[in-house]
Amino acid sequence: MQFPVAHEDELLGSIIARFVHRQGLNDDKVALNQLFGSRKIVPSSVLQGHVNQLLEKVGHLWNISAHDLLEQHTLIPIFRPFVPVDSYDRFVRDLCGEGKNHSMLRTGLNASNIVWPSNYRVCPLCCQNQSRRLGYYYWQRLFQCPGVDACPEHQCVLVDSGIPLQSSSRHRFVGTQAIRRPIPAVSSLGDGKSVLLSSLVKELLRSEVAKAPNNHQWTRFYRALATEQGLCRGKGVLHWEIATRVRGYWGVGWLERQGLSLDADDNWLVSMFRKHRRPFSYLQHFACWLALYDMAPTLDEVMTEAVHFSAQPPTKVGYYSSRARQVFRQYRARWAELLNCYGSLREVRRHRDGARVYSWLYRFDSQWLVEHKPKKISVKRQPKVDWAKRDRFIVRELIIIERSVWQTLEGPRRSKSWYCKQVASRRTLEKKLSKLPLCQAFFIRYAEWIDEYQARRLASIFTRLVLQKEWLIPNYEIERIAGLDQRKCREAGRKILAEAIPAWRISKEISLR
Repeated sequence: MQFPVAHEDELLGSIIARFVHRQGLNDDKVALNQLFGSRKIVPSSVLQGHVNQLLEKVGHLWNISAHDLLEQHTLIPIFRPFVPVDSYDRFVRDLCGEGKNHSMLRTGLNASNIVWPSNYRVCPLCCQNQSRRLGYYYWQRLFQCPGVDACPEHQCVLVDSGIPLQSSSRHRFVGTQAIRRPIPAVSSLGDGKSVLLSSLVKELLRSEVAKAPNNHQWTRFYRALATEQGLCRGKGVLHWEIATRVRGYWGVGWLERQGLSLDADDNWLVSMFRKHRRPFSYLQHFACWLALYDMAPTLDEVMTEAVHFSAQPPTKVGYYSSRARQVFRQYRARWAELLNCYGSLREVRRHRDGARVYSWLYRFDSQWLVEHKPKKISVKRQPKVDWAKRDRFIVRELIIIERSVWQTLEGPRRSKSWYCKQVASRRTLEKKLSKLPLCQAFFIRYAEWIDEYQARRLASIFTRLVLQKEWLIPNYEIERIAGLDQRKCREAGRKILAEAIPAWRISKEISLR
């Protein structure tokens, strides 16, 4: 009944962190078990998953659907207008389901060039208002978005809180109560471009786009935008002029800080004004709009304009030349000569004359070219890795490690993870274990279970006490030294404490008498 009321634009992780802090739950796994019914949930600062599991526990207190929770308290809305509908639905299913959360991979965040902030950011004036009105702060999702450097409401620069977005504790929800550095009362004013960009992102988080444009519509939209701005020459787009305008508006330093560098010849900006083969992030779209439009656009205006373009794929361009009928025999003959000189299509097109003849035939005599192309070379790839050999090599390392410690009572639990950390091929062993049957057999035989580890730890501690002639201390002292209690101690450990140690003490007393 202590689950807190969610505030507008508050991240889901911030809501959960306030509950954990309010309840005084110091054990992260206990908090996860109370909220999700599982101790294996891994928190995410921007795309928290397992929403259905959370609502099963707190749905009677928080009257909200899973979809609305994701829309209002995570950063998933920043993807909605720029990805296909089926992809967006897949993101939502990932975040709602109980299985492994693949949203970071599906949304492209892991492979994206966009630079995300490393720490949580806050607006000083927003913090003052929250403190005055509520008595505490909370994380606002707008301020954690890439490219947002200023508060659109107060127009001041955001402040780094010093709290990393990715917590060092794997299972911990981190809230604003973890802030240790003082938040300044004021900060400098942000420039107009930063405030405009922040306003667009804020509009994006709150928007309810009914239908997102597909790749063909975005392709036509950007072609029309280049034509409208006079950045086309004939059928070609003047990419270098577009890049000059974008650099002039944002500055080279800002573009590099956001991961939007234009140094490469075939950069993201060139791809945006060509045929769209993949979705682009909101920051790439917004950087183009603000730099190229004469007046700052609104999200609804641009989306409405993009949706009005045809969603059908463009038809293949047909080429015609009155001279083609006169010279096609010469090109066919030259193509036959080239095929006699070179064995593969790649070798033919590598040379200038071959590329010229191929290009002409592709345009004006494509049917004949298809029939007279060289056959594809089928190369049977040999396996790059001899997994049987690697399996034998790694299992030898594991056996050497096991023989070096099997007579030692001290040390941490010798689990599968512990053995993996001892070998040089740790990553291979962790990720490709299914291809290493000998290593699997080794772990089945030698990996230490919790019962075995507790028994070994008790044996180690009691041996040390015997050598120090302190074996008569109470059992609860031995439990304390071993770090065990009634909840954590397994059956083997309980038998040692209840039967083996008292029996040894009695036998020792008899022998002394």
